[in-house]
Amino acid sequence: MIVKDAIHGNISMNEFEQRIIDSADFQRLRRIKQLGVTYLVYPGATHTRFGHSLGTMHVASRICERLGIEGDEKEKVRLYALLHDIGHAAFSHESEKALSRFFGDHEEIGRKKMKSVPLSDLLLERFSNEEISSLGKEVDGVIVGGDVGADRMDYLLRDAHHIGVSYGMVDVDRILHTVLLEENKLVVDRGGLEATESLLVGRFLMFSTVYLHKTVRIGSAMLNRGINSAIEDGMTPEEFLATDDIVLEKMLTTENGGKYAKALLERNLYKQAYSVEGALVDPEKAEKELSSECGCEVLVDIPPVLTKPLDIKVKIGGKLEGIMEVSDLVRSLFLAEEKRKKTLILCPKENRKEVKKVSEGYFR
Repeated sequence: MIVKDAIHGNISMNEFEQRIIDSADFQRLRRIKQLGVTYLVYPGATHTRFGHSLGTMHVASRICERLGIEGDEKEKVRLYALLHDIGHAAFSHESEKALSRFFGDHEEIGRKKMKSVPLSDLLLERFSNEEISSLGKEVDGVIVGGDVGADRMDYLLRDAHHIGVSYGMVDVDRILHTVLLEENKLVVDRGGLEATESLLVGRFLMFSTVYLHKTVRIGSAMLNRGINSAIEDGMTPEEFLATDDIVLEKMLTTENGGKYAKALLERNLYKQAYSVEGALVDPEKAEKELSSECGCEVLVDIPPVLTKPLDIKVKIGGKLEGIMEVSDLVRSLFLAEEKRKKTLILCPKENRKEVKKVSEGYFR
């Protein structure tokens, strides 16, 4: 079977992969937006986890070809790439803040799905329980989820394409031409350093301008508050795993969660009243105190933790060196990322002036 993809062209799959794609669990990904509520800012951001999963499998397969990985090992890499997002709840990453306390992150949910009926019955036709349990924990996980892995290369290209920006353009061909497998980790040869730097620049710019756009963060904060409220009103957390983005309509029927769902559907969003450099230590305390003093609901949205030690090695003169050690550009990116982190103070638009005034005194 061959699928025509907007990013990679023709993507081919074998009969077993086609059966997995045709399963209900995988077809559900057609109805989960890749970027959650980002469409509230960028109208083109309506692409789904379904296309991204196919694209990740395609890029992972190309990495295998470059590394000389064939046979059953390549099949496992392709399978894990195909299923790496199978555990996403409605609204993808945007809902994880509210739902992770019940289920863990999407990777944990995905592992459970792969070991549960009906998906497990299908996988067991080709793989053992042990092989299914190890998916994502060996070379397949490195090829798919590494810092220069298939997942990142596909989502940067795909998101940039659908949103209509050039920030996420990645020279996949150059990276694939220089990628190596050393000590069970993906590394790049010195000739791929500039292309890898470009990938990281693209990631930084996509986070700054798209993923963490102020209005996207506002929509995400309201969504998470709405999910928590809907669950308090009687919806079960499992409903957000069993269905898809249409669950927003179900949230409308709840007393407190419904007002957030209605606001999102009508794009009647809260406004930023104030911002604080960095992340607050106790955002919940600030929320309660500001809400009480202002006489309206105040949401405090802290920036996500993005900066972590990069596990990218560059092979120079036969030695493996960390990219942070050999690239001034990458080091500067991480410094810039830290400096741009802000905590947002959000409220209904009619209360914006009052909340700003109170916040100025509160954070002085």
